[in-house]
Amino acid sequence: MARMHWHAHLLPIALSALGFYLLSGVNDLLFEWTEYDHGVNWVFLPSGLRLALVLLLGGPGAIGVMLGSFFSGLHEPTPLAVHTAASVISGGAPWLAYWICKRSLQIQSNLGNLTPGHLLKMAMVFSLTSAVLHQALYVPTGLSESFIKSGLVMTVGDLLGCLAVLYGLKVVIGLKVRGA
Repeated sequence: MARMHWHAHLLPIALSALGFYLLSGVNDLLFEWTEYDHGVNWVFLPSGLRLALVLLLGGPGAIGVMLGSFFSGLHEPTPLAVHTAASVISGGAPWLAYWICKRSLQIQSNLGNLTPGHLLKMAMVFSLTSAVLHQALYVPTGLSESFIKSGLVMTVGDLLGCLAVLYGLKVVIGLKVRGA
């Protein structure tokens, strides 16, 4: 298999960053009223895109998510170091969840044996991983007051966002295949 040069990853990274940035804006418009705490929403659609991009693009998807997360939150009064760390968590959590699930569920690298059940388990692992890592950052820095409460809400919001986006993509892809 031929190795891709680093510059071949620039377009997937840029498109991932743009997609995350745009969906974050849409989520703010639709679900701002569901915000529970700093960065904690009862519904967070971009979480589904985070996992989808990592599943489909791997490392370039994770890097794109980190960049999109960084740019989408620049308007917030969060200290730059905390904001940067949160952006790294945004791209790293789906990568970590994929790695955990790939090993424990024996998911093939090409996702050939990925079932709806595997996808649900992966979304659950990702949602919990993301919430724990984000709250481990937010609580000590004073951005969240309660690790447990905010963590539970973030887990629910990420899971709802994951399910909406991932199964929405499945429907769209299924319609396209049938329509072709």
